[in-house]
Amino acid sequence: MSDRHLPVLRVLGGLLFLGLSTAAWATASTAGVAIVAVGLVTAGTAVATAARLPLPPAARRPWLAAAASLVVTACFQGPVVNATGWWWAVETCALLALLVPTVRRMNGRAGVIACTMVLGAAVAVLPLRIGPHLTPPAAAAEIGVLCLFWSLLAAGAAALGGYVRGQDSRRRRALADQRREQLLEVARDLHDFASHDVMGVVVLVQAARLLAREDPGRAVELLPRMEEAGMQALAVMDRTVRTLNAQEDRDREGDAAGSGDAAEPSGRPPRAQRAAPTRDRQRDLGELPALADRFTRTGTVPALLDVPAGVLEGLPVQVSATGYRIVMESLTNVRRHAPAAVTVRIATRRVPYGGGTALHLTVTDAAEAGVRAAERTSPLPERSRGGLGLAGLTDRAEALGGTLTAGPHGTAGWQVAATLPLPDSAAPTSGRHERTAAARHTAPEGTVV
Repeated sequence: MSDRHLPVLRVLGGLLFLGLSTAAWATASTAGVAIVAVGLVTAGTAVATAARLPLPPAARRPWLAAAASLVVTACFQGPVVNATGWWWAVETCALLALLVPTVRRMNGRAGVIACTMVLGAAVAVLPLRIGPHLTPPAAAAEIGVLCLFWSLLAAGAAALGGYVRGQDSRRRRALADQRREQLLEVARDLHDFASHDVMGVVVLVQAARLLAREDPGRAVELLPRMEEAGMQALAVMDRTVRTLNAQEDRDREGDAAGSGDAAEPSGRPPRAQRAAPTRDRQRDLGELPALADRFTRTGTVPALLDVPAGVLEGLPVQVSATGYRIVMESLTNVRRHAPAAVTVRIATRRVPYGGGTALHLTVTDAAEAGVRAAERTSPLPERSRGGLGLAGLTDRAEALGGTLTAGPHGTAGWQVAATLPLPDSAAPTSGRHERTAAARHTAPEGTVV
């Protein structure tokens, strides 16, 4: 039951309680004040609980109504009239209605058990108000059967409350898992995207420091590129914050929509069901030329693209997004660990793989002949937590049924190679994809090496 239904429920509950109050005024003289009072109290508590009315602390304890019912049952001496039986039925329904939300929402296992036992006992002994005081009195066996039947009704209501409580618990766990996964995804985005541009700023600053003593003019020329890389990193962070805010709003809506008795547990959403990236957050291989151009403009190493026509057409979303992350992480590692690199070559091909086809993606950095590459850190370090860097991307590639490897290449280079299987429906078309118009991307003139 969502919050938008509460006003209607409160109006209906108010009308029901008004009708019960009128009936209490009309029957108090014949049924007895105690019978009518306890029936009205239990019914009012049940209506207020269902309508979620703001109640004083004492009125929020349903076991008080059950205790009052037990006291009246123990003290009632008759006589039984039609009005008495009518209030007996109202009280039975009210106590059963109280059992379900009490078991569902009450905090603490001990409190739930104690309150359930009190409410169940109040329901189970209700037939003692009728059977012994009939004319002639009902047989003990008949009264026992009625008490047993009423006990089964109480057990059924408690079981329903327990079932819904379990659903709520599973839903809360699923929501917590979803939020945790969202935070991990944000951490991956910050590592994969923001750190790429931040590293560009760091490399340009290092280059400017070296040039400042020998050629201050060229050092000043690097300032616009630093600004561009910094603004790109800020844009990524802004999108990340917007994503977090949007996810928080969705979680609040989910809490409101799933807070009622009819709420169903939701399982952990798979990656494919997450919200699609917005238009300003395109992160797939269709943005490969723009990525290579930005890497060249905001760094000191040119990126060369080798993308034949049609290779990137019709790629599944997960394959294209994973491939883009692999390229970006590889370029970031070049900036971090390959100071002697003079070029980076990004190549994509469609190759046979496992009886079908796969996208083969390589990112290779190379140094000039005779230049010894600086000592580099392994791109697959041991981590206390997974999901970041090439280690996390290896898991992503393997989840798609592919592979990702990294190692030395040539005399002084390093290569990251990924193979990502493609479904049969991902065959390239005969036209040329507009996003891959630049098959070869070279660095602009004046690149600092």
